[in-house]
Amino acid sequence: MSRELRGGKMEQWNDLLQPHVWASKVRLSYVDELFPDLKDSFYVVLHKNVPGTRHVLDWEGNERSIDEPLTKHDVSGSPLKYSFDNYDLDDTAVIARQNWRREEESFLPLSKVDACNALNKCLQHLDTDGLPILALCDGKDAKQSRIVGAIVSQNWYTTLEAVYTGMRKLGAMRSECQRVIQDHLKQPYTQEQNVKISIFSSIDLFGVKHETIDWDKTVKTDFEGSINVEMHSSSLDLRLSKNILVVQVNAGWKNSPLKDLRDQLFLLIQYLSTIDECKKNIGLQIPIKFTTPYSEKQDVITEQLNLLLNGDLRFQKSDNVKKSNLIDEGNPDIDAKLRERLQNVSLRHDVDFTDLLWEILTKVSTYPQMINCIETVLMDILENKFVPQTNDTNSTRFAKCISNLHRQETISHLLTGSVPLEFVIDMGFEKLIRDYLYILRGVRLVDLYDIRQKLNDTSSGIFNTDNYRNKLVTLAQIHICLECMLLIEENVECPIESLQGLFVHAYKEFISAQSPVQYYTELCSQIYTLTIPLPNALVNELSKINPSIWRASVSSHSVASMLTSTTYYNKIPIFPTNIYSTGK
Repeated sequence: MSRELRGGKMEQWNDLLQPHVWASKVRLSYVDELFPDLKDSFYVVLHKNVPGTRHVLDWEGNERSIDEPLTKHDVSGSPLKYSFDNYDLDDTAVIARQNWRREEESFLPLSKVDACNALNKCLQHLDTDGLPILALCDGKDAKQSRIVGAIVSQNWYTTLEAVYTGMRKLGAMRSECQRVIQDHLKQPYTQEQNVKISIFSSIDLFGVKHETIDWDKTVKTDFEGSINVEMHSSSLDLRLSKNILVVQVNAGWKNSPLKDLRDQLFLLIQYLSTIDECKKNIGLQIPIKFTTPYSEKQDVITEQLNLLLNGDLRFQKSDNVKKSNLIDEGNPDIDAKLRERLQNVSLRHDVDFTDLLWEILTKVSTYPQMINCIETVLMDILENKFVPQTNDTNSTRFAKCISNLHRQETISHLLTGSVPLEFVIDMGFEKLIRDYLYILRGVRLVDLYDIRQKLNDTSSGIFNTDNYRNKLVTLAQIHICLECMLLIEENVECPIESLQGLFVHAYKEFISAQSPVQYYTELCSQIYTLTIPLPNALVNELSKINPSIWRASVSSHSVASMLTSTTYYNKIPIFPTNIYSTGK
């Protein structure tokens, strides 16, 4: 048969095939699981043609694949549209575990005979240029076939077949490798001296991987993250395996213990954008309003400000403070958990006046309200009604201003234009920097010198929003790093030494020039994946746990041929259950 047709456009393929067969250039999750060598490439899938069905995974004219990471394309809105929704901590959503994408349910299989006929026709009439062709089978033949396929390249003709072998108990898989090798060597043309082994297993420690979630039915803020362990080996001696911890963390999880700090970061972004708008329009004519999750009525704000100016700190946030478990900062031998440090962050030893003032000012909803609060503070200090207590290390613009206030003949210039907002932004940055560094000090093996250099003082000279935005990127990196550390701390049981080692890897990944966090807007809804070498202490413990996924491949080759046999098990189905029942 001549190969006059090229395999470039799907229209040519479908014109060639019978009306009940359809060809789609796609990537399918279960194909990637069974044939990992195909995972990073597209292939043609032959399946049943159902009139009226739109196969949204068709690659032709659609660059996005089925498992393109959310981290590459999903940033929801501008920072000014960030939602400060208040969620009840009991308002949790159960995310169903599913190994396939919803769109894959539309790819219906053919009978084994139709699949083979369609595959052969494509191979006879099309120049596939090494493009894999796979035909989906309904499993109703004697071998219960699920996939048949072929790859024609310059030097090789490769056939592929996936068949269902039935259910097995997880405990039996520990002795499965020997059986896989023995079964492989029974095949014709195999040679014992050229056998290669590849073993992969995965253990789920927490959550559901984002790749297996139906995002059309799941709100992204419901997804907390996931943790699993992957083992790769090319030997039957599993002590020689490569073990990694895979952590996925959602920057926008609605119940994050870091949500309060995230909200404050977005307030700073909003304040900086307001200053830029003012300068662009030479002052806004309409009253400036703020969207804040801490909004309070004017009388409440006034009362709290009066309490502060009278040395009464009852207005402080204390919902999550564990007063019975306070951390002794002077004792380096005490290893407090990061969660405990976070809960006690409002009681850190260096909290001072500007930190407390920031807490009150985040509750105002309009700029005139903010100016009135600043004026009240300045007047009380000027009239000697109040002496603020600030640390010697407090270099904020406002701290410098009030220390020299008695030398000022008037304060009107401190209350005009964007000056009050500049004061607030600066003290907010100082407060958040102290908060984040306080929590990070719980990671004993991390040197914070580099971070301190990145967050160096910008409180002198002309106020420049770009300088503060550069700081925001570093704070966003710290934030995501802590999200990852907290997820590990809560869900991975291991000695403190191993835990600290995992923290160091997270720190180096996220807080560096090569960090995946390059924009502060990514705090909205990005999902980040971190891979870390697994500590030996954890390897020994996890070896006792049955895996969620187990795959073993055995290959043997000669000059003229090569055979690879793969055995794959998964706790839950990898094929859509609307097509294949779990019992067959």
